[in-house]
Amino acid sequence: MSPTRDEQHWMYRNMVTSRRFEEAIAKIYFEGKTPVFNMANGPIPGEMHLSDGQEPVAVGVCAHLTPEDVVTATHRPHHQAIAKGVDLDKMAAEIFGKTTGLSGGAAGTCISLTRM
Repeated sequence: MSPTRDEQHWMYRNMVTSRRFEEAIAKIYFEGKTPVFNMANGPIPGEMHLSDGQEPVAVGVCAHLTPEDVVTATHRPHHQAIAKGVDLDKMAAEIFGKTTGLSGGAAGTCISLTRM
């Protein structure tokens, strides 16, 4: 079974959105952490695991899910959340530790996909 043209466009948009989101977050993450890397510094303290190159995997899986299906990830979760349709503003707020985030800012980069 081949995806329709609309499904292919959805997949491509999600892969590009995921990559661009992470590129933007990575740029902000490294602010204040150089020239000597200090994980505690910067606007996003702590550790960050990005998923460059994994976008097709998340999109391919999520293309077969229903809105009721839940996706969870223990590592490098951003691309999976984006492919599942998470609100990007709420996800960014979560990463920055804001109370307007998906889990009230408590999860940070380990976002909770069950609170979409």
